[in-house]
Amino acid sequence: MLHQNCLDSAHQARSSGLLEGLTMSFSTPVLIVIAMLAILVIGRIIASPEAPGRIAFGLAAVASIWWIAMVVLRLNSVDLSDKILFSRLAWFGIIAAPLFWSAGFLDHAGFSQVTRRVPIAIILTISALGGIAALTDGYHHWIYTGVINEERPTFSHGWLFYVILGGMYLCMLLACLMSISQLKRAARLHRRQMVALLIATCAPWGCNAAFVLFEFRLFNDDPTPFAFSATVLAVLFAQHRGKLFIAPPIARDIIFSILPDPIVVLEPSGLVLEINPAAEKLTGFNAETVGTKLPPSHPLMAFVARDTQTETRKPIVHFDAMEKIFEVSAQPLERWGRKGSVMVVLRDVTAREAAQKSLSDAGHALKLRLEENLRLQGQLEQQAFRDHLTGLFNRRHASTVIPPVISSASEDAPVSLIVVDLDYFKQVNDRHGHDVGDKVLSTFAMILSDSLQGAEMAFRYGGEEFLVVLPATTRDQALERCSRWRREFATHTIAELKDVALSFSAGIAIAPQAGTSLTECAKAADIALYRAKISGRNTDIVWGEHLDGIAREGPADQGNAGDHSVRKTRSGRKVASP
Repeated sequence: MLHQNCLDSAHQARSSGLLEGLTMSFSTPVLIVIAMLAILVIGRIIASPEAPGRIAFGLAAVASIWWIAMVVLRLNSVDLSDKILFSRLAWFGIIAAPLFWSAGFLDHAGFSQVTRRVPIAIILTISALGGIAALTDGYHHWIYTGVINEERPTFSHGWLFYVILGGMYLCMLLACLMSISQLKRAARLHRRQMVALLIATCAPWGCNAAFVLFEFRLFNDDPTPFAFSATVLAVLFAQHRGKLFIAPPIARDIIFSILPDPIVVLEPSGLVLEINPAAEKLTGFNAETVGTKLPPSHPLMAFVARDTQTETRKPIVHFDAMEKIFEVSAQPLERWGRKGSVMVVLRDVTAREAAQKSLSDAGHALKLRLEENLRLQGQLEQQAFRDHLTGLFNRRHASTVIPPVISSASEDAPVSLIVVDLDYFKQVNDRHGHDVGDKVLSTFAMILSDSLQGAEMAFRYGGEEFLVVLPATTRDQALERCSRWRREFATHTIAELKDVALSFSAGIAIAPQAGTSLTECAKAADIALYRAKISGRNTDIVWGEHLDGIAREGPADQGNAGDHSVRKTRSGRKVASP
């Protein structure tokens, strides 16, 4: 039937051949230019970030190029069967282009579910089925029922043609209406993008409707492919001036004008993708900030591509010009197709930080006061345990710390307790004054302090008397220490005592032989000291050896220590003798 109609229309083709030749010679270059612009759009889409709708828009551009290519081939074909074939092949693009374009438009407006794998697969399936129905139309004539003009050619249409056309029109209408509904919620830049996309949608759609309903023609042919020039120009303009696919609308569903917290969506490069009205009040932000880049010095750049959700304490950022402090929460947007981008939510914590600072300052002041009290308490404790003149421990402290040391003494680890008494100290005080006497005490105390090692301790036991405790020290070691102190004490020169030789006498008690308590050892050391004093002073006597060399004539003579004389022992030390 279709072939018979073609034969009947042959004489009409010959009469309009000249007009068709002129139309073809002009329309073909136009369509080629439009296809090249569409290829440029695809290249720009591929080079752009993973913006919403970019894949669907790219597929729509590919379908449009296919459609244009089939029109060019049809226009440059001579044989009618070839023209019919290319008209049928064009249906793959005729169906896919508006469907993919509608899906991309909806995705860009925030309805991302329409460009997931399943919807894309459905669109591809519908386009393939429609193309196959067109290729097999010679068997069923659901799309074309006959040829009206074999030169263009122009066809009469079957029921499937109107079903497909109605479906495409409905999809494009819904895409436009749903996108328009998002205009008032979008930023100014995104409103410009949507207007450009509306123009790009309506230009070919309107031309196609005019052609189908009113037989409007351009270059004596379907004006829809030529109207793609308006589509690609609108897209290119939106890419150049409106940052289409570069700064698309992101996270509009969670950015509301009533939110008091500033919200900023940033690319890794610092490009601002979205802000809410609260963010326009931040330093460096205004209504025109969307689509611009923040300077590297901007405080928010520290949070680009940073996830603060895993941090134990949310970081804070200072806007000094506003005198505001914000707590920052940064959420990566990789799950929403924006790899590397981050949504930064700022919460004003100025009052909280001021209260915390005030509390911290009060705590710091309290800490300083406590430290001062502890220092004063330590001083008081030192004053309570130490002699104010010599700096050594006092007698009260000795009664606390010495007993455990003596009680731990053993034959293998003896403890030496030494009582030292400065010789002729009363004469120094009487002849030269107490100030000079204090210098003598301080000098000897310094000698003791400098010689102490480890757990050794020295005490001012009273007046000119000192007590020294030497753990793990034997008799010979204790005598050696006393000898060293004596040499150092004798070499010290005090200006007021130029002709006076300084010396001391010492009584040594070795625990546990002399006892296992402070009282026992101190008493033994005092006895030995007394023996050193009556033996001529400036000597050391060890308890247990204090009676060496004494001839005992009777019990009465032993107690009369005042009548004892001094002689040398076998070891060479001076001891008292009767």
